[in-house]
Amino acid sequence: MAKVIALNRRHLTITLSVVLVLLIGVATLSLWRNHYASVNKNVIPEVKMLSLSINPAGPAKDVTYGSVTLKGSQIIPAKVFDVMVNVQNTTAQKMTNIPVELELTLVSDDLQKVTKLANLTTINPGETAKVTFGSLKAFGDAQGKNPVAGLHQIKVRVKPNPAGGVNQATEANFRFNVDSTVKVPAAK
Repeated sequence: MAKVIALNRRHLTITLSVVLVLLIGVATLSLWRNHYASVNKNVIPEVKMLSLSINPAGPAKDVTYGSVTLKGSQIIPAKVFDVMVNVQNTTAQKMTNIPVELELTLVSDDLQKVTKLANLTTINPGETAKVTFGSLKAFGDAQGKNPVAGLHQIKVRVKPNPAGGVNQATEANFRFNVDSTVKVPAAK
C-alpha cells in the first residue's frame, strides 16, 4: 500500500523562502569578502612617501598636562616651522609635474587650516626627491597647560597627474604637539 503525504503549501512556501534568503545572504557575503580582500591587497604606491620631518625638530617624549599624560608625543618647540617630505618614484617610468599638497590643521578646530601646494618637476625611476614647505605657522600652543590647544595634524598628498605619469594618489598623516615651553636639549 502506498502512503500519502500531505503538505501544507503555506508552510512549504515559508520554509523555502527562508532557505532562499539564507542562500542569497551567504552568497552576497562571500562575494563581498572576496571583493574587499582584493581591493585592499598590498598595493605599492607610484610615489612612495619615505619620510616627513619638521625643523626645528623637537623631542618625542612623555609629556604631562595636569592629569593627562601623552606617551611618546612628538613635541615641536616653535610656533613657526618647516616641513620636509622625501618621496620616491617606485615605477619604471619618469614622472613630471607631480603636485604635492600639504594641509596643516589644528585638531580641535577644523576651521583653522592652511593648504600649500608644491610641484616636483621631475623624478626618474627609483630616484627620490625632497619637497620643503617653509615657514608654516602653528595655530595653537599647548604652553605647558593644554595639550589640545597645541595638537596639530599634517596631511601630505601626492595628487594624480596622468599627463605627468602619476595615476595614483598617495597620502600620509602626521600628528604633533606645539608647545613652546618644552626645552630641546642641545646637540652634542
